[in-house]
Amino acid sequence: MSRDYNFLWSIFLLLLVSQLPIFVQQTLTPDTVLYDIQARCLLNGGVLYRDVLEPNLPGIVWVHAVVRTFIGWSSPAFLGFDLLVVLAISLLLSRLATSAAASQQQRHLIHAAVLPGALLFYFSTSEWCHCQRDTWMLLPCLLALMIRINVLQRMKVACVAVRKTWVRLFVLAMLEGVCWAVGFWLKPFVAVPALAVLIGSLRFSPTVRVWSLHALAVLCGGVLTGIVGVVWMIQSGCWPHFLDMVSNWNGDYFQAGRSRWTWDRFVSHAIRFQPWILLHFAAIIVSVRTLWMRRTADVSSTTAHDIVGNLLAALYLGWIAQAFFLQQLFDYIHVPGILLALTICIRGACPSPASGGRQPSGTQTPPATSNIATARKNLIMPATIAFACLVIASSPVFRWHRQRLWLPCVRACLGTPLSPEFRDKMAQIPFPRWNELQPMLDYARQIGIADKSLMAYNGNLIHLYPELGFQPATRFVYLDVLARNFPNRRELMISALENSPVRYVVSDLREDGWEGDIPDAVLLPPAVAEHHAELCFPYNQTPLFRSGGYVLFRMDQPVTRLSSNYLPLAKP
Repeated sequence: MSRDYNFLWSIFLLLLVSQLPIFVQQTLTPDTVLYDIQARCLLNGGVLYRDVLEPNLPGIVWVHAVVRTFIGWSSPAFLGFDLLVVLAISLLLSRLATSAAASQQQRHLIHAAVLPGALLFYFSTSEWCHCQRDTWMLLPCLLALMIRINVLQRMKVACVAVRKTWVRLFVLAMLEGVCWAVGFWLKPFVAVPALAVLIGSLRFSPTVRVWSLHALAVLCGGVLTGIVGVVWMIQSGCWPHFLDMVSNWNGDYFQAGRSRWTWDRFVSHAIRFQPWILLHFAAIIVSVRTLWMRRTADVSSTTAHDIVGNLLAALYLGWIAQAFFLQQLFDYIHVPGILLALTICIRGACPSPASGGRQPSGTQTPPATSNIATARKNLIMPATIAFACLVIASSPVFRWHRQRLWLPCVRACLGTPLSPEFRDKMAQIPFPRWNELQPMLDYARQIGIADKSLMAYNGNLIHLYPELGFQPATRFVYLDVLARNFPNRRELMISALENSPVRYVVSDLREDGWEGDIPDAVLLPPAVAEHHAELCFPYNQTPLFRSGGYVLFRMDQPVTRLSSNYLPLAKP
């Protein structure tokens, strides 16, 4: 056991040393840059929702504003903060998993399995999955879960204890509500796993009345946290713009997102997450079995193992339900679900104190339970080895190409900048393509493009703003995405664009669907140039400069219309 323990901790330390420099030198995702733009707008006295269109709650912008105030606008520093959040989540998950330990040695082994496992998975994901609110909101949710577990364990004592204990439990319940509300401000879908945990805890409460009072205290904590946020929004002036967004815009946004949930995209998503997505099969079985076996048990016979197992299962099932059935099919949405699945699988692999672990003196393990424990023991090792082989074969962490990036990334951490070619080489998803974007940045500086006179048309070109030190000229920052998601607002977007100081627009031929070769001597592919006056914005404007697939246009023609389709330049 100690040998396994030391081996797993060695993997954890090796992962940190070998992957940390590479991780913090990655390119920030367009979403992260967008929230940075909003945070900078807020810190400079701007008004959220009015100055930058945003369909989500402001919690993530608050986090960016606070973190950027303390650590500055460095990308490596922000990625370091993201990794700290993931490590904190991993520590909480490992603590929850150890409730299944039958001995102190097994407890240490579980810690040493969850932490490197979670870290290996996170380092294996693409840049798109990092610095995202879906992962961050798991942290307050786990804190809320641990508070609820603590309260349920104390309730058995409080039934015969003094009034002071009940006051303490009420305060803890309110604190739990605060934690759920913090997650809600990041993303309201957290209400689904919160409700699942709340319902799952009913069976562990002494009475329905006690559970109702506890739930009321949780609700009070959440409502108070919500009131604080609403008061801030009213005082900052963004409240009416937020209400307009929720009531008049977000219906189209939700429908547009759900319309792209297709089986083809799901298969692509599953391939990108293999083999980690396979953990869901085992985790769902373990979770359903845990909840089913506990359905008729007596409250007086509950143990900490029972409470943790049931509430963790409820949290997990609630989480994947909202991730798969309510949200869009984006990779980063499913990162926390896999972290939970990993924890449940590791926890389920351990013999519980009631199934082959420590037994009370004078008791015997039932034959059926013993058979299950034996079958599980015989299955776990081959399954673990097979899964580890799949991880090693598929994870970029184990590829020699990635290991060669380590030394230049260490030098970059010490102040030596990375070349555009190297930044493209280290990217799993090359958005933007720095080798093509850098000449565009140089040309923009050369001709003296001023702040707010340049628009990044495609979402993956949003890095133009921080690289040039610019702010967007209109509230429609992701113009190509927004034009598709809000079809009834295109005329408003066109009007805002034509009345803005924007004189130059950069677009990406590749992101807009052009797959053919582009001769070096031309600014646009011949098929596009021939009909450019009839095309949607910005391809109906005058091209000035091209670097790879990126084209700079001068706005000297009416906008006319915005594209309603993905890949508008793709050949039929």
